[in-house]
Amino acid sequence: MIELFILQLQLSTPLFLMVFIGWGLVKTGFFDEQVAKALSRFVFKLLMPVMLFDLMSRSGDMPPVNLGVLAAFFGSCVAVYLLGSFLGARLFHQDSTGRVITGMGGIFGNNVQLGVPIVQAGLGAAAMPTISLIIVFNVLLLWTTATACVEFGRTNGRIDLRRFAGALGNVVRNPIVVGIIAGTLWMFTGLRLPEVLGRSVSLISSATTPCALMAVGMGLAAHSISRALPKALVVTLLKLAVQPLCVYLLCRLIGLDDIQTQAATLLACLPVAVNLYIMAAQFDSEEDLASSALFISTLVSAFTVPLTMTLLRL
Repeated sequence: MIELFILQLQLSTPLFLMVFIGWGLVKTGFFDEQVAKALSRFVFKLLMPVMLFDLMSRSGDMPPVNLGVLAAFFGSCVAVYLLGSFLGARLFHQDSTGRVITGMGGIFGNNVQLGVPIVQAGLGAAAMPTISLIIVFNVLLLWTTATACVEFGRTNGRIDLRRFAGALGNVVRNPIVVGIIAGTLWMFTGLRLPEVLGRSVSLISSATTPCALMAVGMGLAAHSISRALPKALVVTLLKLAVQPLCVYLLCRLIGLDDIQTQAATLLACLPVAVNLYIMAAQFDSEEDLASSALFISTLVSAFTVPLTMTLLRL
């Protein structure tokens, strides 16, 4: 077991090292915040959608995904969200919006910029259909659910339908979702990209992992580790320990195969996504909690991700 953990640590360390190099480049003033934001947009709007298009367009020869993986992953999301909301009320006396942020912090992981490279390194292309399906529904369900919960809390049970329409519109226009859907549709055509275009897509895809990991690190440099520390530690525990355990148990209960169980569990053990901070800013609540949880969970996950991979015996 120790030898396997060391092997997984060696596999994941270069990935996390790029994250912390990105963090150091901003902290030392080598690059400023504007460069960090530009790189993040470049990754999110071009590199990652192209890579996901490339992977999904070549996924036709892989086994179909059991939709039970959605029940396992999002079943865990419901359980962990409710637990986080309860702890936010009981331990920190948060209002309804604050409890939404705490609950979402336990389930809103960095599935794209960090998750795709880690799952690809640990499981290979065979896991991409599974995590792509989860990512699409993750974007759809978590944002709309968070909006609904906040609206319920702020308006005594009434929901602004225009906010819902706006949230759904954002999902449709999300470049990650567009890349996954476009690649899937192209796969169903059975056609191959022209050689020149295919090689260009492959070159762009190969640049995605290092750029995405650097972008994560640069983004972390804008956040503080000391703000709202107790709340952030609770969120980190929920995200890195409770959710992956729930996902694994549900996958086994449903009877999913090893590759889908491992892929879903790896996605669940990832640190808090920057989307939590965006959500907190949008709802004007618990921004200190979101920024602290973002930093601490990423730092701790450099150890817990290879540990999870070891326990899964990848």
